[in-house]
Formats: sequence, structure tokens, C-alpha cells
Amino acid sequence: MPMLVGDLPRKRTFLSCSASCLLAALLSSGVSAQTSDAVRETANGEESGGGAGTLEETLVLGERRGNFTEITQETQKLVDMPGAMGDPLAAVFSLPGVVYSNGDSGEPAVRGSSPSDNMFLIDFMPAGYIFHDFNTSVFHEYIMQDFQLHSAGFGPQYSDVTGAVFDITLRQPKKEQLYGVFDISMLRSGAFVEGQITENTAFYVSGRQSLIHYFIDEDDVEEEDGLRVEKMPKDTDYQAKFLWDISKNNTLTFSASGATDTAAATFTRDADFVRSNPDFQGYAEIDNGYDGQNLIWDNYSTGGHLKVGIGHLYDSNSLVWGDGYFYTGEAVTDTVKAQYVVPVGSSHVLTLGAKGQQNELTYRYDQVLFVCTDFDSDCSLTRRERIADSQSIKPLESVAFLNDRWQLTSRFAVDLGLQWQNNDYTDETFVNPRLALEYILADNWVMSSSAGRYNRFPDLETILPNVGNPDLKSPTSDHYTLGLMHEMGDGWSWSVETYYKTMDDLPLALSEDDPDGDLLYVNDVTGKAYGFDLLVNKELTRNWYSWVALSYAKSQRTNERDDHTVDYYLDTPMVFNWVVNYSPTRNFNLGWRWTARSGAAYTPIVGLRENPWFEDSVLPEYGEAFSERLPIYSQLDLRFKWYSKLWRLDAEYVIDVINALNQKNTLGRSLDYKKIESVDDEVAIEETESMGIILAAGIRIKI
Repeated sequence: MPMLVGDLPRKRTFLSCSASCLLAALLSSGVSAQTSDAVRETANGEESGGGAGTLEETLVLGERRGNFTEITQETQKLVDMPGAMGDPLAAVFSLPGVVYSNGDSGEPAVRGSSPSDNMFLIDFMPAGYIFHDFNTSVFHEYIMQDFQLHSAGFGPQYSDVTGAVFDITLRQPKKEQLYGVFDISMLRSGAFVEGQITENTAFYVSGRQSLIHYFIDEDDVEEEDGLRVEKMPKDTDYQAKFLWDISKNNTLTFSASGATDTAAATFTRDADFVRSNPDFQGYAEIDNGYDGQNLIWDNYSTGGHLKVGIGHLYDSNSLVWGDGYFYTGEAVTDTVKAQYVVPVGSSHVLTLGAKGQQNELTYRYDQVLFVCTDFDSDCSLTRRERIADSQSIKPLESVAFLNDRWQLTSRFAVDLGLQWQNNDYTDETFVNPRLALEYILADNWVMSSSAGRYNRFPDLETILPNVGNPDLKSPTSDHYTLGLMHEMGDGWSWSVETYYKTMDDLPLALSEDDPDGDLLYVNDVTGKAYGFDLLVNKELTRNWYSWVALSYAKSQRTNERDDHTVDYYLDTPMVFNWVVNYSPTRNFNLGWRWTARSGAAYTPIVGLRENPWFEDSVLPEYGEAFSERLPIYSQLDLRFKWYSKLWRLDAEYVIDVINALNQKNTLGRSLDYKKIESVDDEVAIEETESMGIILAAGIRIKI
């Protein structure tokens, strides 16, 4: 769906289901399937680079200048994880509490929260979009340094977030002789160049482009399920960084990044979402992209660490489809951030910070209005009138925070934090307390706990004039955690953490039959999520490492108007991941990942009804929302990597086997329109299944 603003862009939704239905069909039902078929046929793939993640949070008692030019060991584990094909963020789905938001794809949902509740930061600054529209991330693995996933109960330095924080650190350029790395594959290839310029300066530049459109002619792609490919999916991304060590205690870093995504197709009458919305039939095209620049100053000369960042982000989105429908949006985000970490005495570490962020959103659209949230089982049933408009808004967010890390004794530490936040668009001010405790019970035994209050900017489509309710409040959430960790020796450790989240002031979509239906949305939904995450971790010793992650979770939403509670559509009670990586020789590495999880919640179709908007068209009649589950999902992925020489150059070969057991997992159940003509027909259901076995191969050459 269209992304609108810089720090708001986690909400990839806007206005109506017309855009979301079309994009979902374009990306998953048709074009993505064609791409995957090509991968299987050629047995060629990508080593697109980059994995990101963390197996556990690291407690930092103080700060020092470290080696920020090398990837951390924990992040490197996720880069090499089977099934991720070197993608820097795909590996996060093997961490405790993380599930896909759309079958076996989509953005991450963490511990019962919505994907739009999450925040992504890159090098201290707000990020553009993190994932391409076709589910690969925008990062080359060569630029990754560290990745922290904060699932709940995080400190006051993070604002405008009620779910999880994905804090990504890109490494600093190395002061070494100039060299280049070239990735060669059918799906995506790219180049990376890094080197020293002067004694105190260095840089790197990375650029990648998908190549599938060069190998497959659109005319050779057969029409399938009502979709005819007009332009094969194409994406590009780039990152650049320049480092200047001004002095021993002062560093200036300039970075730039960007990405594009384009694709086009024609939807015929046979497409399911066209059968329920005939005016969506016809040509459709998406064209999304962003460019961002950041300047960051690090200063260590005062006994502490001062970091100041200035950022500019430009985001553009375009979508056309059907009966002259279109959406175009542009977002400009300017951000200024500062943070100062300083020891005070022998037992305190103070962190102070502030942020100012100005967003300017400009958008034009002509489309159907669907009044819908993720509380609704089918947005196509909430269709209203066709609307057209052009608007611009300028929300300003201001944040200030203070945190005191207090080491009361050698075994007991307390984090006391307070955050102040204001948004002038919603005219709201929040004061959010945060607390974290850590106690060393005995040698190698640590107990921890945290609690905090959080808020975020509302989903844009729910608050914009004409398509939403500008008087909506911001969603809020309370987090509580309790954890225990034990190190057993020889690289082995285990940890378990329980959590409980409350969610308030979530939006409820109103129907035209409601007395106040003209408001479109009200803050009448609450929610809760609770569960535990168990992690058994084996560090790299004796040429192998491994981890097992088991999560239990429950997530629900309640309509406060009628006191009706349903399971959240992403509620996934059990998730299991087992990862092993083994290097029998210095130049060869192999590994596997086995994942199993509860089937996704879905709403059963119990009958048929006439389509009130179109003659000769039917709609499904649903039962209790999200009351049934698909079968258990299970998949085994393998990865083989070896290092060698090619033309006397260092070379790295990778073979990924995705879904090695060729399991057909059920991803969804929907109405089978091919077997239905009228409401007098029997209900026919079709299942959407995951892809079969996929082989992907790649080569990387260093010059």
C-alpha cells in the first residue's frame, strides 16, 4: 500500500481497500508467483546480501568508541541464516515473538501488535521504507554492523511507537585500500565499493537492481487467475556513506540511501477482487520510491557521548488502476535529533535527548472509499462512495526524554525514564514513564523486568479530512515484561521472558447504518496481548552454533460499543524456530532452519449474498470474525556456502534451498468465484498455498 511519510511511513495504508486489494493481488497472486516460477525453472537465485537481527539484547553500562566498521557476531548469524538468502531483515522472522503479517510474507508483527505499531530506525535516524514491495529488504549485507530488536518495554529514547523497535546500525567505512565486491545472480545483482580517501576519511557505495525483467519477457508470461503481467517487477536500491574523523573525539558521517519499486499488470474479470469490484478491472501500475540523506556528528570530548543528527527524507508513491482510479502521494520529512550519554558519579549514567520532526504530506486521489481497519474481516464489505480530492498537511512532532541508569549495588540496576511528546496535528501531549529493573540472582543468573507507557501517531487513513476522522486520538499501549536468563557455559545459555500489553484508543470503522456513521472512525477498540518467548542459544564454538526459539502468544481486540471480543487477525499462539549452522572445514559452511507455527486465524465463509453495488455480482457472507484456523505451517530451509578462487579473485558461492521438503502450506481460504455465478450456488472455497521447493544460487566476487 502507499507509504506516506518519513517516521509515519510504517503505516503503509491509505484511504481504501481498492488500493490495498489491487496491490495485494499484483504482488502476491500474480507477479510474485510468476517470479518464483522463474526461479524454480532456472534454479538460479540471488545472494542479495545482508541479514539483520539479534538473539538477545545486550545490556550496556557505559559507552565507549568501538569497532563500528565490522558486523557484530550476533548480526552475522542472522545474515547467514538459511531461508533468508542473505537478506538483512528476512532473518528476523526466526526470532522469538515475530510473525509475518501476510501468510509467509509481509512486514513483521511482534508480540501481538500490528505491523503499523512498529518503528524502524537506521543509524539513529528515521528510515524510509525497509522492505521492497516484493518482500526483500533494501540493504546490502556488506553495510550491516548491528541490529537490535526491542520487542517490548524499551526505554524513553524511542518515541511514536507502541509495538516493537527495529534499530539498525550500518557500519562505518573502513580505512583500507580501495576494493569492490560484485554480486551476480538472475534475480538481483549489484556492486559494492569501499576504500580510504585520505588519512582521516573513507567511504562506501552500494547499488543493486533486480534483473528478472531482463530474463522473462512479459509476452511469455501466461495469464493466471485473472492477471496478465504488463511490466515485470523491478526494484533498485542504493546506500552510500562518507566518514570524516575530524579529531580523536569528533566524527562526522554523511549517508544517503534510496530505493524504487515498479510493476504493472492488467486485471481481467477472472480476478477474484474484480468479481466483487468490477470497476477495478483493467490496467494497474505501481511506482514507489524514496531518497534520504543524513548528517551525524559524534563527539566524545566531554567525558560522555554527544550524537546530533540532521535528516531529510523524500518519499513518493503512485498507483493507478481500474476505472480511472489513481493515488499519488509525496512526503517530505525533516528531522533534527540529539542525544547525550554521560556518567554521573560512580553509579549513574544519564541519557538526555530531544527530537523535532516536521512532516509535509501532499496527496491526490480518485478512488472508492472503504471504511475499514484490521478489526474487520473483509474490507470489501465496507465500500462507500467514490471520492476525489487533493490535500496537504504538515504534522510536527516534538520529543524530549531523560533516562537514568542507576547501579544501586553490584547486583541490582534500575533504569528510570521519562518521555515528553507532542504532536500538533492531533493536538495531543503525552508524558510517558518508563522503568526497567535488572537483578543478578547468582553467578550466571539474571532476572529482569520492565514497564512503560507508549503512544503513536494514528493510521493516516483514519484521521485525514474527508476520508477519516481528524478528531481521533492517538493509540496508546502499556507494556509489562518479566524475564530470566541463565548462562550454562561452553557457549550455551537460555532465556525466557513473559509479557503483557494493553492497547487503547484503537480505531473502530463505522458503518453507514451507525447513528454517527458520518464520523467514519471512532476510538472504540481496545486490545491486549500476552505470552512468553523462550530462547535456547548456542554460541559459535567447535565450528557450530544454533538456537531454538519457542513463542506462545495470545492477541485480542474488543469493540467497546458492544463489548464483543475477537482474536486479532495475526494472533499466532505457537511459533517454533530451530536454526543450526556448521562449518566442517574452513572454506565450507552449511545450515538449516526449521520453522513451525500455528495456522493463521481466518473468518469462515458461511453463505453468499447479493453485491449491493453491482448487479450480477455476489459477496461472501461471513461467520464469526477470525474464529477458525488454517492448518499448522511448517517449512525446512537449507543453505550451503563455500569460499574459493575465481580468476585468482576471492569468490563466495551460495546455494539456498527454500522449502526443502516441498511442503504445501495453506496460507488462506477464500471464495472460489470460478464456481459461483449467483447467490443460489453452493458455497465453494479455494485455498491459497505456499510455493513448493525453490533453489537459489549466487556468486560474489571481491576485487
